[in-house]
Amino acid sequence: MGVFMNSGKCGINLVGHVQFPKFADVRCLMMPFIQGEPSSVPSLYAAYSEVIANNFFKKGEIGFLTIDESFVEQGKPHRGQRAKTLRALHTEAGIAPGRTYRWGGPNPGWGRSPHGVTLERDVKVLLASNLDDSCAVWAAEHEDTSDDGDIGHVAHQYPYEDAFLLKAGQLCEIGILTPHESLPVTCSTNRQFLRIISSGVHGREPYFTENPLVPLPNSAASA
Repeated sequence: MGVFMNSGKCGINLVGHVQFPKFADVRCLMMPFIQGEPSSVPSLYAAYSEVIANNFFKKGEIGFLTIDESFVEQGKPHRGQRAKTLRALHTEAGIAPGRTYRWGGPNPGWGRSPHGVTLERDVKVLLASNLDDSCAVWAAEHEDTSDDGDIGHVAHQYPYEDAFLLKAGQLCEIGILTPHESLPVTCSTNRQFLRIISSGVHGREPYFTENPLVPLPNSAASA
């Protein structure tokens, strides 16, 4: 159960603390797994077994796991390559005509049919990293998001003084329209990022990491 935390002007739902394992340069992106069940994750990610066992939305349901361990350079945000403006401010989901929540925009590539991914409105997300102040979160929902979730063009609506800066290991629960931003790191270092997404994701992208232990069910494998 989440604990409502306040920091200055911003109230944020912090639900726990993650003890990251030793950096090993491992990576999985949106890999299906059984929430709360470490045995549903390949042995390559065994170091995260305790994290997986203790952090979930509904134990036993399909979820989607991202573990991203990588080197980041001083002065650069983790998400910087995908940002369209100077700030890597975004929502997890973009929005298509008819208020369909999805990943990706109308251009070829991420999110384009036939590889489109749609999300139910009540999908929830857990975020954590091993670095202090590398992710800013706002206690808001940006309903009028863009087709790919990038909202850097309205960054003036989200000043840093209204944000909550996550500390290392803090586990934060957000929704698919919660504004958050990957911030430039203060020194070059190895970064570990964790994201757990609840059920309610339909379809898959080619970059999703396949899990031989948990094949996607039909309801998740096709949009």
